[in-house]
Amino acid sequence: MQNSSSKNETIVRAYSIPLRANDVILNFIEEYHNMAKTTLQEILNAKKFTKVERKQLRDKLLENWSYAAHYVDSAINQMLGLVKSYKRKLKKGKKVQKPRLKKKLVYVKSTLFRLKGTRLKITIVPREYYLEIDLAKYHYLHPLLEEIKEGKVKLGGLFLFPEKLILNFVKSVEYFEPKDWMSIDINLTNITALAGLTVYHFDTRGLYHTHRVYEVKRQKIQRISAWNRRLSGELLEKYSGRERNRMRDFLHKLANKIVEIAYRKRMGIILEDLRGIKEKVLNGSKDFNRKISKWNARELQRLIEYKAKWFGVPVVYVNPRNSSRTCPACGGQLIPQEGRLMKCSNCGLVEDRDFIAVLNLRMWGSGLFFKR
Repeated sequence: MQNSSSKNETIVRAYSIPLRANDVILNFIEEYHNMAKTTLQEILNAKKFTKVERKQLRDKLLENWSYAAHYVDSAINQMLGLVKSYKRKLKKGKKVQKPRLKKKLVYVKSTLFRLKGTRLKITIVPREYYLEIDLAKYHYLHPLLEEIKEGKVKLGGLFLFPEKLILNFVKSVEYFEPKDWMSIDINLTNITALAGLTVYHFDTRGLYHTHRVYEVKRQKIQRISAWNRRLSGELLEKYSGRERNRMRDFLHKLANKIVEIAYRKRMGIILEDLRGIKEKVLNGSKDFNRKISKWNARELQRLIEYKAKWFGVPVVYVNPRNSSRTCPACGGQLIPQEGRLMKCSNCGLVEDRDFIAVLNLRMWGSGLFFKR
């Protein structure tokens, strides 16, 4: 059993708000992007990148920099993080490409902005130019702004894009002692959850259908590439973005429902440890592999854990192997029957395979019974 929650933890939750950047902000983002690219190359070329080299680079970058000096520090720290991550992966023997900057964004650290009430003021050029936003316009931020006022939450670093601003809210969380556990079994087109004596069923066929619709669109677009590769590339990017947005919206809403149930009932959450599951189950069948490629189980689990942590809901992971093939009553082997029923070859128990899976996960994850 893998426990993802210590007793106390600092949690970060990100929210995006739309932004219509004017020419000043667009030029600022462009110049920061160019500076960050230069910084990345300098750090990659350095053997150790010592403190002396860091100071020399900072002084060099500041020579032609007309914005707040702290943005230079942000760029250096940001690129250092990228390079360290890259080198760690290399040491582990992983095949990894050198880091490159594709998206244009600016990291705004806490010394570069001020939140007064609901008004956010970001320094661009000290004493000359500021980006000001009234966060009260965004209803989904109201609970967080209230928690900031109460001292429960802080606003961390920001990410400024040409079309949006990402706000990071930081909270110190103490996990509650669960009264019981809620286990979750994620299948291709449905999810079963067992919370106490209540079974919940969530239909995910709509998500699978969305993936299938966009798969057909991509197949049609790919035919265009033979005579217009640029157009097909633009269309693929457009529709892939739409598919991604619909998938994320569906998963966010589903994760919210699940976490809300667990929080209201003061229950911990038990999830299947599905790391590497897609690679393990892929076989020679194109149809099966196509279906598995549309399975968003790991992304849903990531969202459930991310949201659960914010509310202090403990989350544990258990190995799901044989969870739908082991009798929860006696540990005997289950034999498939008509439909989705399973029958125990030892004690004769007959039950739905999804219910058996969540019951076993709950017993194994809560420590009520250890896996045989």
